[in-house]
Amino acid sequence: MGQFGMRRCGGAMLPILAAFAILAINAAPALAQCPTVPGQRLVYVDIFDGPPSGLADLVPDQHQSPKTKTAWNTWQLEAGPAGLYVKCGYGKALAGPYTRMETVRLPDATKTCRADFKTGRRPADLTLVRFSCR
Repeated sequence: MGQFGMRRCGGAMLPILAAFAILAINAAPALAQCPTVPGQRLVYVDIFDGPPSGLADLVPDQHQSPKTKTAWNTWQLEAGPAGLYVKCGYGKALAGPYTRMETVRLPDATKTCRADFKTGRRPADLTLVRFSCR
């Protein structure tokens, strides 16, 4: 037994190695995200299987925490032959209108995307606060 009652394996403490592995996974940089547009605020995202012109938008798993007044959407992804795309809308509100739209092709290695929202008094009062894909 090593210090603090942890077993040593090859001279290294397993709990410390596990902690570093978790930190490395959580600290992995985002593979893709919507571009920053000076003077514009990202308010809308949608993910598509293939180019958005094909209208094959993917339905996210939706989550909500009334206690923290947050909500988030997650997408579990696997790129098909036409690739994955994210459509990014900029403006004042999630419901639009949008002052600018950008489309980004996601790298084929993208496995998940997440959009975090702040909730308001009504169900439609959602404000996008963060979006990234890994």
